[in-house]
Amino acid sequence: MPEIGGSSTHRYTFKLSKTGKILDADKEFVEKIGYDFNSILSATIFDLIENSDAAEKLEKGDEVAVVGVDGEVYPLHLHNDGDLIYAFDLSKFYQIIRDMYAGVWDFYYGLLFVDENKRILAANDTFYKFTGLERVEGKTINEVFPEISQSINEILKKREGELFVKINNRPFQVRIKVREIEILGKKIYEVLARTLTEERVRNLGLIFDDFKYPVIAFFADEAIYYNNAAKRLVSELDFKSIKGKSLGSIKVGDRWYFFFKVFRDNVYVFVEDVDKILENIKEELLKYKLSFETSVDAIIIIDRDGTIVHTNPAVKLHGYTPEELIGRNVLEFIQPDQLKDVEMAIEEGRRKGKFKRLEVNIKDKWSNPKWVEVVGVPIKSPSGEITGGILVLRDVTTKKELQRKLVESEELYRTLAENSPSGIYVLQDGELIYMNKAAEKYTGYTLEELRKDWKKVFDREIWDNVDKSVNDALSGKVVRTFARYYTKNGEKKYASIVLSPITFRGKKAVLGNFIDVTDAVIAEKKLRESEKLYRTLAEKSHTGIFIIQNDKIVYGNDKLVEMLGYTLEEANSLEHPYKVLHPDFYEFTVERYKARERGEDVPESYEVKVITKDGKERWLKVLASRISYKGKPAVMANIADITDLKEREMMLERLNLLLRVTSECGREIAHEKTEFKVFSTVKKHLEKAGLKVAVYVYEDGLILGGISKGLDEKECEKIGAKYVQSDEIRLEKVGDMDALIMPISNSVISGIILVFSDSGFTEEEVSILASISRDVNYALKSLKAEREREAALRVIMENLSQFEHLADRLRNPLAIIKGYLEIRENFSYEDFARKVEEQANRIEAILDDLRAREIVTYEMKKVLEG
Repeated sequence: MPEIGGSSTHRYTFKLSKTGKILDADKEFVEKIGYDFNSILSATIFDLIENSDAAEKLEKGDEVAVVGVDGEVYPLHLHNDGDLIYAFDLSKFYQIIRDMYAGVWDFYYGLLFVDENKRILAANDTFYKFTGLERVEGKTINEVFPEISQSINEILKKREGELFVKINNRPFQVRIKVREIEILGKKIYEVLARTLTEERVRNLGLIFDDFKYPVIAFFADEAIYYNNAAKRLVSELDFKSIKGKSLGSIKVGDRWYFFFKVFRDNVYVFVEDVDKILENIKEELLKYKLSFETSVDAIIIIDRDGTIVHTNPAVKLHGYTPEELIGRNVLEFIQPDQLKDVEMAIEEGRRKGKFKRLEVNIKDKWSNPKWVEVVGVPIKSPSGEITGGILVLRDVTTKKELQRKLVESEELYRTLAENSPSGIYVLQDGELIYMNKAAEKYTGYTLEELRKDWKKVFDREIWDNVDKSVNDALSGKVVRTFARYYTKNGEKKYASIVLSPITFRGKKAVLGNFIDVTDAVIAEKKLRESEKLYRTLAEKSHTGIFIIQNDKIVYGNDKLVEMLGYTLEEANSLEHPYKVLHPDFYEFTVERYKARERGEDVPESYEVKVITKDGKERWLKVLASRISYKGKPAVMANIADITDLKEREMMLERLNLLLRVTSECGREIAHEKTEFKVFSTVKKHLEKAGLKVAVYVYEDGLILGGISKGLDEKECEKIGAKYVQSDEIRLEKVGDMDALIMPISNSVISGIILVFSDSGFTEEEVSILASISRDVNYALKSLKAEREREAALRVIMENLSQFEHLADRLRNPLAIIKGYLEIRENFSYEDFARKVEEQANRIEAILDDLRAREIVTYEMKKVLEG
């Protein structure tokens, strides 16, 4: 079954074969379209759809429409999964997407999920909250937002963009990000929409809500923001009369307002007392007694039509000499986008008899733009008619640039503060005058709730310390501290705080910045408890525990020292701490340690042999894992001494091998035909068990039957001669080896078997090896019995042959006697008796020989039976 973002929890509507045969179906869906479930399982998908290109769509995966019994159409998405094809009900995609995006369904930004046909499959709660629309799932974007059909195509292609849209007569400027995803094999666009209008209004409110002059922001010919000072003005103002202008004046009701645009957006500030401003300019001119010739500001005298009739030398600041300007009209030097406003200001000045203070963008001699502040004083005739004017031009280009940067900077830092994950606040004159969203989220309080009572978030016992920290910051110090605080619902929290001195709105203030470290404090507390627990466990452990990092043991418990005999300092003073390992295991273990420290996947458990400080070899079981120790990779190992277990395992292996070879030896020697072959077979099998063997047969002296390489023949012969006549098995030390001496002595033949081992013999091994001597004795007796049986058989065969011969010999005298009986009338009694007696004697001699043979045969029979 195809997966959904790594999950297969959403059931298909139909499971199909490659040919379209319906193999399984969702019963609920089948009932919805009006069919019988069993009949569906005997149908194909082609029986339910009307598309002529259904087979092609089945192959590549596409959308098809199933027609229900009632004629209603149900769109399905086909997903070709290789061996099978799955059909999914498109109406269920909303719930599928909702489940996948459960954690961000109420995300701050709107989320739309659109397929390749621009059909909306799902929209999150935020989308509906901001737009106020009814359900849009199943509709296309063109149906919901017909005015952006072209724009959305381009945005889906580029994966981002901005557009303007009106929803329920509300204008929105929307920034869109698009990401392509795949669900159940269907390509879907994840569309994230941010309303820039909402952000702009929020930011403007932060800046201008408390501003004393009216401020109004326009978007799409509608006022999207106005501050408290502009509440009355906004209802009467006609935006079209100021649209496109950067500054000017306008009459609203019975009042005149001077207005100017700030920022690049349509944000306007309105100033009502224009006459007072101009009067202030006059007073300022009189106050400082500006001299025409010595003034650092350019002074220009114009006639009624705006023609320059005289200038002071300061016009050189703009690249001109007075002669170059005289006779030219002042309007030539105004930037085109401001020309209309200046003309209106001049005309108004003529009518009212006084000119406004203006900031005008002009061109210098090299056509570079410059901002100048213009103060105009009308020149009147004795009759009061305005015949010209005096214009004072002060270069404010640098000032304007600084103002622009200041506004951008304030907007930037306000945006940063509001979107910072750290809590930010400002204290001034003992009050809390600013808190960002993060600070409100952490404490649960609003700014108004804490404005005059901000210290209540701290324990009363530390208020003096809080005041001291604030006073230190006001005196110019940067204070870093840590404190416990309480949220509105009484929850105890911890924060890391930095207090910095600032000037805010011309007065000293303290900028506070704090990060909630509650999780870190709790984690650190648990870590300390955990470290204490695990250190206690480690120190009391029955196994050795150590941590190795950068080829040095940085921690080891007492059991480790006890097992190896080395202190940590002694182990670390070696070429490498792992030099305590047996040479056969050193390179293998070091390489495995380094690989594990690098994060590679290596077995955690293995066995090694070490050499303790006193020179003993010990077997250890190692369980190692990669850890982070003091912020760096390390390896922690837990070791157990398994020497006894290992020795028992090795002993069992030796005993099993010995049992196997002795068993094989016993079977083989039972079939050998000579004594020498019996002894040499014993030698061959015992060598398979890793033993060294010498065997001797005794016949009027020792005869060598075989000896293993490495044995001293003379020494072996000496031992054999000494014990060959004994009937006792014994153990002796011969050089560096243990010797098991097994004499073979019986009534048939004598011999001796000498078995040598480097590691000595256990009682079990001696018992097993002793069985060989019994097997050899039995084999030798069997050889003797076999030979006796063979001899008896030969005698019997000879006797049988002899019986046949004797039987032939008996026939001759009997035949003679029978002949004499037939012709006895021809002999005298004495001759006849003598003749018969001779033949009877012959028969008696033959019968005696037969009896002797019978006795021998009987004896042979007993031998064969016994």
